[in-house]
Amino acid sequence: MDGLETKILITLGVLLSLITLLGVTSRYLTKIADEKGFSDHRKVYVSNFFTAGYIIVVVVVLISIWDVSIQGVSLFISSIFTLLGVAFVAQWSLLSNITASILLFFAYPFKIGDHIRIQDGGENSIEGKIINITLFNIRILTEDGFDVAYPNNLAIQKPIKKIKSEEPHIHPKSLQ
Repeated sequence: MDGLETKILITLGVLLSLITLLGVTSRYLTKIADEKGFSDHRKVYVSNFFTAGYIIVVVVVLISIWDVSIQGVSLFISSIFTLLGVAFVAQWSLLSNITASILLFFAYPFKIGDHIRIQDGGENSIEGKIINITLFNIRILTEDGFDVAYPNNLAIQKPIKKIKSEEPHIHPKSLQ
């Protein structure tokens, strides 16, 4: 087998591995989303994040397999990262909200439909029912009917109290 055939076979193997990894990741994220009661569109956000990461790794591997000029690729990639860096520095909250969204997906014990209170000190605290968790904010419906968007990056910095919708009823005789 000559070099070209080997590169083609390795490329096919890498692409098949990518497809398999995407399928396994999708099933795993679906399992987590179902267990925690997360919405489908929230699962899609996180899935897209992982897909982008996998594709970046595959592109780097394919570049090394096909002996693409490192100078040309590095100049292109550094230009892209420079543009992205300027954009993200100008809008740092976007990146922090996206990162917080990923953390909220995996680490926080509340879901859409839960009644929560975000302890933000005094009048800034908010209490209500979670109606949506997006890539950038948690949407909370307050008791007075306001739909409030609370940024994800602030939500992971503040204590959040999950309020049970039905408190257990304690019979007065059991307290004696």
